[in-house]
Amino acid sequence: MGGSVRLDVAAPWVLEEAVLPPAQFGRVDWARRVVTVDCRLSAAQRRCTLAHELVHVERGPVPRDPWLAAREEAAVEAEAARRLIPLDALAGALAWSRRPDEVAEELWVDVQTLAVRIGGLSDVERAAVGLR
Repeated sequence: MGGSVRLDVAAPWVLEEAVLPPAQFGRVDWARRVVTVDCRLSAAQRRCTLAHELVHVERGPVPRDPWLAAREEAAVEAEAARRLIPLDALAGALAWSRRPDEVAEELWVDVQTLAVRIGGLSDVERAAVGLR
């Protein structure tokens, strides 16, 4: 992911890489229409962060109210995890290993995104992937 890439999301957006503050993997600059991803992340972390930020772009700015902002972040995390980890791929990876780091690597996601995806499974989905 070197340089800038144009994103095709309604109106033009630009994807940039930069060194971001500690604990900030990505961000959306609404005024400039720029999504920035920290350049120090692993490939899986960049993939997950970009998916997360693109869901923010689709849903709009995060509310200022802390309670609503927390709800929005949880919804964005869950949607990004669903998009990155199809149920059949999750089932296949879990059939191969139950170690979160191995499953995440197999699915090309970070462990946090895997945890969000598993945490959001319905009872029917949990049974389908062999988690009861």
